[in-house]
Parts: sequence; C-alpha cells; structure tokens
Amino acid sequence: MSCTGRVIGVSISAAVVLGSSMAPVGAATDEDVQSVVSLSVGPGVSVNVVDKRVVSLTCAPKIGGTHPKAKEACKNLTAADGNIRELADFTVPPLCSDDFVPVVATIDGVWRGQPVSDHGFFSNTCVLLATTVAVFDF
Repeated sequence: MSCTGRVIGVSISAAVVLGSSMAPVGAATDEDVQSVVSLSVGPGVSVNVVDKRVVSLTCAPKIGGTHPKAKEACKNLTAADGNIRELADFTVPPLCSDDFVPVVATIDGVWRGQPVSDHGFFSNTCVLLATTVAVFDF
C-alpha cells in the first residue's frame, strides 16, 4: 500500500471514530431535557392533606425554583433518576425516634422530559429527612 493510501485510510478511520462520538448539532443532551417538579410535605397519611408545604424545583435546563437547597436536591434526584423511592442515601438506619407522627411527601412534574408523579409515607419527619436526603428538606 502506498503512503498516500495509508494516510487516506487512517484519515477515514479517524473521521469515523470521531464522528460517531459526536452528537448532531442541535441534539438535546441530558442537561437540556426539562426536569421541573413540585414537591410537597404534609402531616398525615393522605396525599390530599390540606396543611402542606410546597416548593418548586427545576433541575434542568438550569437549577432553580423555590426549594431552599435546590442544588443539593437536584444532585440527589439526579442520582435517583427522579425516583423518590431510590433516594435513601444512608448505610445504617437513621437515628430517629419511634414516635409515630406520620408525614406524606409527594413529587409531581416532569423528570428528564417524562411525567413523574409519586408519593411516600414516613413515620415521622426525622425518617423523611434521613431517607430522602435534601429533596424534601424544606
């Protein structure tokens, strides 16, 4: 094979490898896909609780909303792929009392462009905060 043939072959191979790893111009990345949710926490064992705290949380395309710990909450939700049931971030049980003062936590909105709606019941606020890290810490 001539030197020119090798150069062309290497150039074509490099273009194929580089081209396959590049996203098309204008393609949406994970950071561009909308992730906007409403989070609520209230007393009791019903999702229809009237006396609840509600915040908004935007994780993409920019972090924001009314959540006081938006950056940390987005980090936690991103690690759990928006699933509040996957939030537990402890390796030992939390040091919470056995008091039964139930609370309900809900998430509704859009996560990475897909609808999300879920809730969880917790025996008390300490257990809620221990198992959902910063997401419901407001």
